[in-house]
Amino acid sequence: MEKTHKPGVAPQKASARPAGAVKSGPAEITERILDCAREVLVRQGYTGFTVRAVAEAAGISPGNLAYHFPSKQYLLRAVVEHMVAGYATQFEELLTNTKLSPDQGLKSLTQWLLADAVTEESVRTFRELWAISLHDDVVREAIDDLYNDLMGGVVELLQRSYPDVALQTLQEVVQILALFSEGSIVLYGTCKDRLVPHDHMIKLVLRLLDLHAPELGRDAQK
Repeated sequence: MEKTHKPGVAPQKASARPAGAVKSGPAEITERILDCAREVLVRQGYTGFTVRAVAEAAGISPGNLAYHFPSKQYLLRAVVEHMVAGYATQFEELLTNTKLSPDQGLKSLTQWLLADAVTEESVRTFRELWAISLHDDVVREAIDDLYNDLMGGVVELLQRSYPDVALQTLQEVVQILALFSEGSIVLYGTCKDRLVPHDHMIKLVLRLLDLHAPELGRDAQK
C-alpha cells in the first residue's frame, strides 16, 4: 500500500468557521486539529472518533476539517505522525542536554520513556491505535513507521554521543527500551498492582542496559 502524505493546509474562510471559533493561521489550525483529535481518541475511543466530534473539539466545521484531512484514516495517520514529532523532540532534548553526561542523558531518557508509557494518555492512545491497526492497513503502516522512525532517531542521537560504540549495540539498546516501554503499557497500563512494582522495573531496566552495554556508562566523546 502506498504511503499517504501529510495533507496540505489551505487558508481558512471566515464563512467556514463556526461562531465563537478562535481565529488563527493555517499551521495553528492544523496543530489544534491534531491535538484535539488525539484528545477525542483518548476520551471517546475509536467508536467516538468521528469527523464531527473532532471538528467540534477543535472549534471548526466538519467541512473545514475534511478540507485539511479528507478521511478519518488520513486524520489518524496525521495524529500518529504528530506524536512522532513530539516524542522525537523530547528524546533529542534529553539526549543532547549539555548539563548531562551521555550516560546521564540515556538514563534520563529511559526513566522518562518508561514513566510516560503508563500515563493514562499514552495507555489509551496506544491501545486504541493497536486495536485499530489490526483491521486498518493505513493505521498499521503508520504505527510501524512510528516505531521505526523513533528508534532510528534515538540511534542517530546516541551515535553522536558514542561514536566508538558499535552500531548494533546501540540498536539493541534502543530496541530493549522500546520493548520495555510497550510492555509497560500492556502490563501496567490498567493495573499497577503487579508482582513487581513498575518503579522497580525501571531500575532493573537500567541495570540490564549496564550489563548489556557497559561501554555506554563510560565517558563518551563530546
